[in-house]
Amino acid sequence: MIPAPLASRHLPAVAAIETAQLPSPISLRELHEMASRPGFRGFVTLPSADADPLGYALVLAGGGAADLVSVAVAPAALRRGVATRLLLYVFDALATEGVEELCLEVAIDNAPARALYDRLKFVEVGRRPGYYRRDRELIDALVMRRVL
Repeated sequence: MIPAPLASRHLPAVAAIETAQLPSPISLRELHEMASRPGFRGFVTLPSADADPLGYALVLAGGGAADLVSVAVAPAALRRGVATRLLLYVFDALATEGVEELCLEVAIDNAPARALYDRLKFVEVGRRPGYYRRDRELIDALVMRRVL
């Protein structure tokens, strides 16, 4: 597995993973718009240099801090360490740019993601009541932060 910066050719595969894995996926059009922002940083894990990504992380950075907007792994690549390796690469890349902390929101009931973030030394710094909507239910988000 090869962690790498996201290229525009990766965006359709990222959109497909978003759709397969997340309840409110970012559309391909929205991904293109996000990628045009000055603070955007995208990262992927590739099985080989010319293959589609197995996973991705989307970050908005500025002023020494960054927000992890979205991270996901293709269904066929789950539980193989893709997200862990990718996020370790993201931490190093952002730290090299002078980013000092990375923040994220995660649904309180997303046990696999919370376990990953705990292993990677993110700490809870707040809660957003009713942040996510699933069907007719509102789910709280934990706000987490990791010092790089």
